[in-house]
Amino acid sequence: MDSASAVAPTRSLTSVAFERLRLAILGGELLPQERLRIQALSERYRVGATSIREALSRLVTEGLVDSEEQRGFRVTSVSRAELLDLTQTRTRVEQMALCLAIERGDIEWESRLLSRFHRLSRTPPPTSPERDLPWATAHRSFHEALLDGCASPWTMQLCRLLYDKSERYRNLAKQRMRDRCRDVDAEHRGLMDASMARDADAACRLLGDHFAETTEIILAAGLIGDE
Repeated sequence: MDSASAVAPTRSLTSVAFERLRLAILGGELLPQERLRIQALSERYRVGATSIREALSRLVTEGLVDSEEQRGFRVTSVSRAELLDLTQTRTRVEQMALCLAIERGDIEWESRLLSRFHRLSRTPPPTSPERDLPWATAHRSFHEALLDGCASPWTMQLCRLLYDKSERYRNLAKQRMRDRCRDVDAEHRGLMDASMARDADAACRLLGDHFAETTEIILAAGLIGDE
């Protein structure tokens, strides 16, 4: 067996561990400041300890895991200040991307946006944990379609990063999100209609309102400290 073949399985297992751990953190399954014990995670995910350690190190660079000298790894904390900063940053970046999409988007972009909105509007809302994943997938696809007409891979990469960070907060407060009376379908329809009408000012205002409402609900859940 050559050296490339010998290391390939290790890299593959590290990638598997990385994706599973990342999804568990973003989905709220692994909670903020939870200690991440390598042996326990190795048994839980049926992946070797070396792959788990390497995956955790990669998650440190993504800002989802903290490494403590002599004490191992923990899930990074969350805070009101970070959420507000994240929301403000995401709003500015996505409003820029949306303006570009409205300016540059062609009929293919319009078709994707219509299709993704239709799928989202027909997907049952997340009224239970079992229904959360299909809706969350359709929701992500809609928001990505809203912006991908910007024709800027770097902008889209940044938008996806900010979306993931925001979803972590949403998932931590998702029960309160379900309990809050809110017409999310109408919010998404408004975003689509304004974008299809090429009304950048209205679309950006609605996008900002959409994010602000989500942030308000998360903060109202009372699960996030001030630090």
